[in-house]
Amino acid sequence: MNKILLAAIALILFTYHVSAQVASTWVQYDKDNKLTYYKDSLGNRIPDFSAVGYRYGKGTFPKGEPVASYVPTGGDDTYSLQKLIDSVGELPHANFPRVIELKKGTYTVSSTIKIKNSNLIIRGEGTNDNGTTINFTSTKQSDLFVIEGKGKMDLEESKAETITDDYVPVGSNQFHVKHIAAFTVNEPIVVERIATDKWIHEIGMDDIKDLRDGGKNWSAKDFNLHFERIITGIDKATGLITINAPIVMPMDNNYGGGKVMPYTFKGRIEEVGIENLRLNSSYANDTDEQHGWCAIKVNAAQNCWIQNVMSLHFGYSCVLIGGSSKNVTVQNCTCLDPISIITGGRRYSFNCEGQLSLFRNCTARNGRHDFVTGARVCGPNVFTHCNATLTHADIGPHHRWAVGTLYDNITSDGAINAQDRGNWGTGHGWSGVYQVFWNCISAMAAIQNPPMAYNWNIGYKGENKGAKLVRPNGVWEATNVGGVTPASLYIAQVVDREMMK
Repeated sequence: MNKILLAAIALILFTYHVSAQVASTWVQYDKDNKLTYYKDSLGNRIPDFSAVGYRYGKGTFPKGEPVASYVPTGGDDTYSLQKLIDSVGELPHANFPRVIELKKGTYTVSSTIKIKNSNLIIRGEGTNDNGTTINFTSTKQSDLFVIEGKGKMDLEESKAETITDDYVPVGSNQFHVKHIAAFTVNEPIVVERIATDKWIHEIGMDDIKDLRDGGKNWSAKDFNLHFERIITGIDKATGLITINAPIVMPMDNNYGGGKVMPYTFKGRIEEVGIENLRLNSSYANDTDEQHGWCAIKVNAAQNCWIQNVMSLHFGYSCVLIGGSSKNVTVQNCTCLDPISIITGGRRYSFNCEGQLSLFRNCTARNGRHDFVTGARVCGPNVFTHCNATLTHADIGPHHRWAVGTLYDNITSDGAINAQDRGNWGTGHGWSGVYQVFWNCISAMAAIQNPPMAYNWNIGYKGENKGAKLVRPNGVWEATNVGGVTPASLYIAQVVDREMMK
């Protein structure tokens, strides 16, 4: 982001700050117009979410080099389009993105198109009636575009080091280890937060009441969380490691603590973009479920982006970022009018199961969980300046302890929740923790604090539904007063980061 643009954004934020009547006690500006953060007695604070998205939010999408174009044939384009994508993806020395231009017109695709190579951009000519439209005619639940690498994360357990701090708070980006010689600056690492039966008991998830058929209590072995980070600093004298994005789940030695280790993920692909397309799923009737399910799915990929894409009538989502993906940006995308029965497992308009990803300026209509995370999702992740209408369920973490999400300036005519879902589904329990809702608007919200943890709802406009429920309220500040400063926490944090360079 250039300095002139940063200065302009900073001036807008400062003007809002000066004119606003309300500041949060958790995040506010100091006399030099820099963000300062309140910390509790253990050092926990609202995290810095600025390191999310493509290239950790520090890079712009490449334009790429056009190497091929395709014009709709009037028949089924599936085979020819897949063959073209494969051939361009396998070009030698593709260390920068190659662009396939899908020229304006209407395409017919009948089965999944797979993108399995790095450095490839699929670029259409717009989402309007005169742009690039792909009609997906599958008659079974299947996805249109799948961006997918190979394999899985390989943890180097033999090189793991225990974090020696008694407690590493949320928001910190530093911790100590005893043996530091094996680590180097710029090395990718996993910070593992270890779960124990004691912790499961303390948060009440070993005794979920009235479990339904198929439901189960939580088991500690399922809740070891793996946060991907980069080492940015090492102090060999003290064993201090500094990382590029903050801790978003405390490492507490009373409940298992944490450890750190190198890792590899050789099969991940990167530098893949999908742009400027309208994606339509055909369907037989309003409750048909044998048709297009996800318009775009991202698995085993990093540093990818999806922008200016409109999906219509897909049963599940416009974009699903899978748990093996990170650093994906989804922006200026629209999910309209899914076709399905309206019940669980459908209409998750923009779904993030990965980490370090950003959804910005996205719109949903007639969805259920429009801006949502799944189980055990490792943050940070951000949804910012997104809008949902005609909603059929809630926005927020959906089930089982999603960690470290910012919902910044989200507007919905339905509910926004981060709560104990109890026996819902298969025993969802606590849906999310260290979730930050900043200047959001909805009809109602239930934002509750899990034991020993926080969820924040700051500058919210709407009804506090959670006040009527059994679990304790989360941190609510400045409700129904017209918002707090900064107007956008995410933008303010990005500006702070860039201005400090």
